[in-house]
Amino acid sequence: MKGLRRWLRASIRRRLLWLAFAPLALLALALAGLTAYWTSTYNDRQLYMKVRADLAVASRVLDGVSQQQQARLEELARSHALASALQGQGSQSLEALLDETQNAMQLDWLRVVPLAALGDSPELQRRLQTSDNAQGMSGLDVLTAPRLETLSPGLARRARLALRDTPQAAPSDRRRETRGMVLRTLYPIHDEQENLRLLLDGGRLLNGDAEPVDEIRDLVYGPGTLPEGSTGSVTLFLDDVRIATNVRLANGERALGTRVSEPVSQQVLGRGERFIDNAFVVSGWYVAAYAPLASLTGQRIGMIYAGFPLAPYEALYRDTLLQIGAVLLVIILISGLMVIRGVDALASPVRRMHRVIHGIREGRHLRIGHLDSQDELAELAHEFDAMLDRLDAHQTALQRAAQTLERRVETRTQSLTEKTRALEEHVALLKQARASLMTQEKLAALGEMTAGIAHEINNPAAVILGHVELLAENLGSEVAPVRDEVDTIIAQVERIRALIDNLLQYSRASSHEPTFVPEDINAIAAGTELLIRHALDKHGHRLISSLHATRRAECHRGQLQQVLINVLLNATQASTSPMRIHLATRDTVHEVAGHGCLDGVEIRVADRGPGIPPELRGRIFDPFFTTREAGSGLGLAISAGIVRRSGGEMWVVSARGRGTIFHIWLPCQALPSGAEEATTRKLIASLSDMNSPSSRGG
Repeated sequence: MKGLRRWLRASIRRRLLWLAFAPLALLALALAGLTAYWTSTYNDRQLYMKVRADLAVASRVLDGVSQQQQARLEELARSHALASALQGQGSQSLEALLDETQNAMQLDWLRVVPLAALGDSPELQRRLQTSDNAQGMSGLDVLTAPRLETLSPGLARRARLALRDTPQAAPSDRRRETRGMVLRTLYPIHDEQENLRLLLDGGRLLNGDAEPVDEIRDLVYGPGTLPEGSTGSVTLFLDDVRIATNVRLANGERALGTRVSEPVSQQVLGRGERFIDNAFVVSGWYVAAYAPLASLTGQRIGMIYAGFPLAPYEALYRDTLLQIGAVLLVIILISGLMVIRGVDALASPVRRMHRVIHGIREGRHLRIGHLDSQDELAELAHEFDAMLDRLDAHQTALQRAAQTLERRVETRTQSLTEKTRALEEHVALLKQARASLMTQEKLAALGEMTAGIAHEINNPAAVILGHVELLAENLGSEVAPVRDEVDTIIAQVERIRALIDNLLQYSRASSHEPTFVPEDINAIAAGTELLIRHALDKHGHRLISSLHATRRAECHRGQLQQVLINVLLNATQASTSPMRIHLATRDTVHEVAGHGCLDGVEIRVADRGPGIPPELRGRIFDPFFTTREAGSGLGLAISAGIVRRSGGEMWVVSARGRGTIFHIWLPCQALPSGAEEATTRKLIASLSDMNSPSSRGG
């Protein structure tokens, strides 16, 4: 909706068209909706009224057939021929008379029976003996297969229907209908004392009998009662099964054995109510009317249906809507053309002004000029042109003043730029000098402190080591009880000496820049394997070398070998279980801050150890940081400093449980730039913390 409002506000022509077309469109939609509603409502009402009347006619016709059958049996009961035949005095036997009448009335059975023979239906006996039924009774009845067979041989077979699967019918496990719905008439015969003596029992099986339903259909849905191509239908149901119908299947057969849809069954058979609505009949939708059928005893036994297909009326309804829609569309198109012409005539001066404004924005010299109209827009255009002329004059004056001001500002800016550049150069030189001075001071302090520590600690350590070894030698075999303690003292003294050696080495490495020469990195890496062979064998590790570097890198051979030894020893100590350690070299390009991308050689040392925890990865290059009990924490710090002194970089990639990879990158051409200052600063800070009162316990 917001997008529509923005689109409308962008053009006055769109807004005018919207104001004109919106009411017109709403009116057309309202008319179409009302027409569709009225047409649908009227059409449905008329169709339901018609099908209700059709059902009433069909029910009356069925009742008429029953009454006609009763009247003819009454005529037989009152005839002299029957009375004579019953007494055995007539010219025609009773059996011949009954057969002749049965054939003439198209009955399936006709017999004379005593009242007691109706033992299978006590309810019929009681009803016949009441005064209301003294003249007989006629209507529908449902008989079982054995009962049908007793009335007439083969009648049970004719009544049998196979049930068909029917869409939208209620689920059922029944597969066959063996009962029969009959149109039955019982007429009493009295003796001379008016006592009930005998019964005339005649009936007609309706299962599969097309004549009654076709006769009712022809009467209800005669020519001209339905749209062309549409045919009405009538059906008799035994419960929910079609036993007599002119509804057809897709193959043209009558839909005998199909069942009524579940909603109809619930309303008509379940609740005993009529159903007047659209309903699904076998394979399509019909305007349908259903009414319950009752037996002679008043029990609900089935339904009668009358209806016709819904599709022709839906097509007629659609055609009507299309015709109304076409008329409305023509009216809208004619009205729209008139609106568009009027809006274009009104918006044309506004669009012309809009084009002039856009042209002026782009720097073109345009004017609206004379308009054909004499309204307010023409006056506005004249005033707008005059305003543009005055604006051009002001802009010309402003441009001349701006050019003069720009020349003055440019002169002042150039002078300030030169002074600023000179000041920045002086500041950079001062920072460089200050950093160099601080580095030299720190290195001098570190060297002096390291030498003092080494001198003060090495002498007592040597004395302790000598005396312990002397004691062990003098004691001989008696030293066995305290051999572990002696070994511990010797190991700790050796640890002190190693720590002092590392400090001295770090001090010497930081005191001057080494001489860098191009070296074969593959040869240095291959020679390192021999130096750590004892550590590999001790833990059962295997070193796998993949040396593919072809470039030489400027470095200090001995210091680089020291770096590789430190890293490889760390890898051997990563796991006590035998594993493979990979040492690889390759040519690579690395980006260096301030120098861009440089050619160099990368060395990778990878192990399958437990990995480095994420919280410790940022500290492994700090001086004196170690996770091993016997470690000094200087190996990686020294190694990182050595690599940085040649302009290289050293970093680590690790994952818990998957191992660690150390990367060492060396440029082909060394970049000695005091890069070890960061390591030196960490070392001095660590030593300062160690020498502070808090670290000494007081």
